[in-house]
Amino acid sequence: MPVFLRGDYRKTGSDSYILCILIAAELFMSFSFLGYIHIEPISMTFVYIPVLVAGCVLGPKEGTLVGTIFGLASMWKASAFYIGDGDTIFSPVRSGRPVESILLSVGARALFGLIAGLFYKAAKKSKYPKAGILLVSSIGRPIHTFCVYLFMGIFFSEMGYTVSDTLKGASRPDYLVFMIIVDAIVLGCYIFCRSAYMKRLMYRARAVDKLNAVVGENKWKIAALLIAVMISSISVAVYFTNRISSVMEYYGITLSAEISYDLMHLQIQFLLGMISLAVIAIIFILLYQKNSNYLYHEARMDGLTGLFRRRIFFQKGEKILGRLKYNASDRGGYFLILDIDHFKEINDKYGHPTGDKVLKEIARILENNLGEKGIIGRLGGDEFVGLINVPSSKKEIIQILNNMKKEISKIQAGEEYVTCSMGVVLIEKNQTIDQLYRSADRLLYEAKKNGKNQIAFGQGSL
Repeated sequence: MPVFLRGDYRKTGSDSYILCILIAAELFMSFSFLGYIHIEPISMTFVYIPVLVAGCVLGPKEGTLVGTIFGLASMWKASAFYIGDGDTIFSPVRSGRPVESILLSVGARALFGLIAGLFYKAAKKSKYPKAGILLVSSIGRPIHTFCVYLFMGIFFSEMGYTVSDTLKGASRPDYLVFMIIVDAIVLGCYIFCRSAYMKRLMYRARAVDKLNAVVGENKWKIAALLIAVMISSISVAVYFTNRISSVMEYYGITLSAEISYDLMHLQIQFLLGMISLAVIAIIFILLYQKNSNYLYHEARMDGLTGLFRRRIFFQKGEKILGRLKYNASDRGGYFLILDIDHFKEINDKYGHPTGDKVLKEIARILENNLGEKGIIGRLGGDEFVGLINVPSSKKEIIQILNNMKKEISKIQAGEEYVTCSMGVVLIEKNQTIDQLYRSADRLLYEAKKNGKNQIAFGQGSL
C-alpha cells in the first residue's frame, strides 16, 4: 500500500461516509413506507433502525445525532392536520407547548440514540461482542419506548403514559418478528462495516480525499452534483404541487387552508425523501469512483516506497503551484530534495534488501512529517523530493527538517546509521516545478560538497 495512503482505517475519518448514509437512510425511512409497515394484524415501525445501526457501528455521539434527525422528522410529520389527535403533542405548532413538544419529539429520540450507543459500546468491549450486540438490538424497541414514555410522563402527564407502560409493547404479536429483523440488520451492518472489503473501500476513499485536498481536485464537481440534485428534487416537488392544484381547480374543488397546508406538508416530505434517496445514491457512486481513482493512482506509484514517481510528482506539483497562495512577499511553501549519504556503499556492503529497507524508512519519515503539508515523490535511486504547499515560518520549517534528520539518523543499515543531505528552496511566484527542482538540486550538491549530512537553503529562502 502506498506510504502516503497508509494508516489505520479507524483514524482516517472514514466514518463520515457511513454517518451521512445513515442520516439519509433515517430521513428516507421517515418519509417512506419502509419506515412503517402495517399489515393486519402486524404493525412494525422500522424508522429508528438507522439510530441503532449508528450507535452500534459508529458510537454514542453518532447514535445521538441520528436520533436527533429521527426526532426532527417525527416532529415535522406530527405538524400536519391529518394526523391523529394523540400525535399532536409531538408538534410544537399543534400542541401549543413548543418547548415541551421539541423535548419530547427530539430530546427523547436523541436520548434513545445516546443510550443505545452506550450499550453497544459496552457490548463491543465484552467477551462476546456479537452476542452483546444482539442483546442490545433485541431491547432497542423497549429502549425507544422507554425514552418516549419518560418524556411524555414528564411533559404531557395528562396523556396517561408512564415508563411502566414500556413493557406492554413486548406482548404485541409483531414483537418477535420485529426483534429478529432488527437483530439481523444491526448485526449484519456491524459485521459488514468491520469486513476487510469495507475497511479497504473506506480507506481508499479517504486516501483519495486526502490527495484531492492537497492538489485541489474534484471539489467543485461534487458541489455541482449536489446542487443539481437539490434543484432537480425541488423542481419535481413544485411541479407535483402545481399539478394537484390544477386538477382540483379543473374539477371545481376548492381546497381549505388546512388541506392546502397538508398538501404542501406532504410535498416537503416527498422532497426530503427524494433528496435523502439521491444522497445515498451519490455517496455510493462517489465511493465507487474514489475506489477506482485509488487503484488508478496506486498503479502510478513507486512500487517500493509507494510515493509518487517522477512524472506524476511533477504533474501534481505543477497543479499545486497553480493554486498556491502566496504571502505579502509573493512567497509560499517550499520545495526540497533529499538524498541519502553513501547509499551506494550501503547497498554494496549490506545488500539491496537492506538498501530497500532504508528507502522505505525514509519514505515513511517523509510522509509522517510532510504528508499533511504537501506531496512527496521518489525520483529514482535514493533521491526523494517534496513540495510543501502550506506556507510555514522559518521556525516551523527548521523544526520539521531537523526532526526528519533526527529520525533518519536512527535508521540502522547493518552496523552503521544513515544520514542524509537536503537542498531546500522557498517557492516564489511565477516559478515552475522544473525551476524549483533545478534550484534545489544545486543546493543539494552544495550540501554534499560541504561534507554531507547537511541542509542547504536557497538565497533568502529562510
